This record gives sequence, structure tokens and C-alpha cells, in this order.
Amino acid sequence: MNLRNHPEALFLAAVLAAWLLIVGLILHDDAGKRDAALAGVEAGNRTRIVFWHAMGGPLGVVMDDLIGRFNKQQDRYFVKSVGMGSYDTLDKKILASIVAHSAPDISQNYETLTKKLIKARKIVCLDDLLASETEDIKADIIPVLLRNNTFDGRLWSFPFNKSVPVLYYNKDLLREAGLDPAAPPTTLDELASISRHLTRFFADGKGSTGRPVIGFGTGKGNIWMFLCRVLQYGGTIVDEVEKKAFFADPPAQKALAVILDMVKEGIAVEGQGFDHQNDFKAQRVAMIENSIVSKVFMEAGIKFDFGVAPLPGAATHAVILSGTNINIFDNGDPDKIQGAWEFVKWFTSTEIGAEWSVRTTYLPVRRSSLNSEYVREAMKRDPNIAPPYVQLDYSYFEPRLTCWFEIRDLMADTLEEASIEKGPPEKYLVPMNEAIERILRHATD
Repeated sequence: MNLRNHPEALFLAAVLAAWLLIVGLILHDDAGKRDAALAGVEAGNRTRIVFWHAMGGPLGVVMDDLIGRFNKQQDRYFVKSVGMGSYDTLDKKILASIVAHSAPDISQNYETLTKKLIKARKIVCLDDLLASETEDIKADIIPVLLRNNTFDGRLWSFPFNKSVPVLYYNKDLLREAGLDPAAPPTTLDELASISRHLTRFFADGKGSTGRPVIGFGTGKGNIWMFLCRVLQYGGTIVDEVEKKAFFADPPAQKALAVILDMVKEGIAVEGQGFDHQNDFKAQRVAMIENSIVSKVFMEAGIKFDFGVAPLPGAATHAVILSGTNINIFDNGDPDKIQGAWEFVKWFTSTEIGAEWSVRTTYLPVRRSSLNSEYVREAMKRDPNIAPPYVQLDYSYFEPRLTCWFEIRDLMADTLEEASIEKGPPEKYLVPMNEAIERILRHATD
């Protein structure tokens, strides 16, 4: 088309060209300012350590604050924080970076990816770095976290942002319903009983909220909580050696049935995503199960007295850890490896680790952080900080299979189907178990 014969098109093309020029100048100017600022921060000959992560929101603010403090007190290393937005994006970029030989120096990772990186010989074994330390750092790591990061007897990753599930409960609603706000449910039977009492008490909307309140809320198809309950009923998840799954067994069936029965009775509700968290903040549900890290996101918007308690149990009080660890990549530069290690040591040191835990609610990595004055004083100010620490004594971790995410996706679909249909547990768990065993038989771990 000849633009000269179409003046309106010529005008639009000119506007577009001008707009692109302006945007380009703005971006160039912004990039220049960022580069100048970075150059100012990195003045000198410090070695830059690139750190990929998925920390965002208030958690990312705390982490960036601590990284900034590390950089200010350093004259040899500078940690460059690069947020990836989500764990899924982070995993994909790490795998792509391995192929492109452009991996970061350190990164958050789940155990399943760590196993792949060990096999590919792309990360540093931390035992090799620990060998030159005068302090026995390994002995100070909380035992379950040490086991979680040890593969074939060697430490390949360092625990970083680990969390456990807890029970949040509205003390005001419990008090109004004649229940003891200092005595939240400790077992699944008590959870059902108290949920029933609360639901019935507020059913007519005559309470202070002016509307009905459901006793308990959880996430639809919640794999994390389901696996915790499997262990609580005395069950096993998988046998990695024999490549067997145990989701058709009675403990797993009880784990699924206990929540389905509460939902069918009308004393519990399942929501998508953060629905149950929002329902708790709006006082539409009196109790919810969620990660301890949700406390950071919820408490600013809560206008009632709430408590945090260990997750109610059954035969045991088992809980499963969630969250990632840190890998140090072997990119061929010993100075970068040493700088990455210096940062990991500093970030997980007694005092900094205690501060990270209190400010984010993530579990401390070291025993010395857990027993520090910083943590003790924080618990005096806010008793809601303590419950996850109590659960460290009975914490476990999910199978560290390279195919585990594939299994988790299968479980998510099955549990959501069960949540919608609410049929007998064996209808969903028996075929799910068979499908998981097919995956396990082809696993290459």
C-alpha cells in the first residue's frame, strides 16, 4: 500500500514511529540509570555472585534487605539478586541455563531438581566446602533439614526457606461460641467436633458477624495437607526402592475421607487458591489450615484476635516440610564458588538466620538460631511464632524423586476430582495408586 495515497495511515505510522522512539529513549535512560546505580554499588573489584530466586512480596523485601546488608559489609563479593517471579519459572530457567552454559552462581531449588543437577554434575558438593571450615556447621543444622539436603551421604544443598503447615483460628469466634480460645483442636477428631459446634452456633447469623460462619476451611485438592494426614494416620507415601505407592491403603483413605466427610456434613469448606485464607480474614470461616508463611500475608488485614497452633493430628502429629534449598553451581570459577559459599554461610548464620526466620516465619536452619535470644524475645512478643518450631520434632519431607512433580500433578487432579464428586475414597485412590506405580516403575533415580 502506498502511504502517500492514504494520509490517515501515514499519520498513524508517524505517530507509531514517534512513540517507539520515545519509549526507546525512556528505556535506554532507565537502563543507563540502573547500570550507573549498579556500578556505584559495585564500586571496586568485588566478584559478582548471581542469585536466582522466587521470593516476592514481603518475603522478597526481607531477603533483599539482608542481601543489601551482606553487600555493604563486603569488600570482596557482591550478591546480585534476580527474582524469577515463580518457582515454576525458576525451575524452567535453571534447566535452560544448564543447556546454554549460563547458570547462576546460586539458586533456590527443590530437591527433585537438585537430584538432576547432581546427576549432571552441575552443582558443588557442600561437604567439599565444609571441609575447610573450623566451625562444625553441619552439626548445627536442624536434623530433619540436614537429612532433607543429604543425598547418598553427602550434603549437596543448604536449607533456605522451609515452612510447615499450621492451624489458624479465630479466638474471638471461639470465645463467642463458648469455647476456650486458648484450647484449639489438637486432633482431627477435635477439629471436626469444634468445627461442628462453631458452624451450628453461627448458623442463624445471630452472632457478631451477622452471617453464618463455617467451622473449618482448607484448599481444594490440597496435596500438602493430604500427605501430612497420610503420615498422621500411620501411613507411608512411597517406597522409592521397591517402587511401590501406598495410597490405596487405609491410612490414605482415612486421610481423604476425614475432610470429605466434614465438607459433606457442612462443617468445612474447600476453596480454590487462597479462597479459604480470604474467608478466614473475612470471618466467614473460623479456622483454616495453611502454611505458617501465610501469617506474613494475612496478619496486616486481620482485625480480630487470632491464634496459630500446630496442625491437628491423628495417630501422630506428623507434618511435611515445604519450601526450597540453595544450590551452588559449578561454573568453573573458584572465586565465585567461594563467594557463593560465604553468602550462604552468612545468610544462615546464627543471628541472621534467626532474623530471617522471625521476619518471614520460615523455619530457622540452625539449632543455634532456634535457641538464640533473638528468637526467644520474638516469641515473647508474639506467641504465634512458636508453633512451627514445635513441629520440627515431627517434621518429614516429601519423596525426593526426579519424577515427583509428575506424581504431584496426578495427585492434584485426583484429589480435586474427589473434592468435587465426594465419592468413597477408594474410587479415586485405587486408580491413582496404580498410575503412580506405573510412573515409579519408569523412574530413573
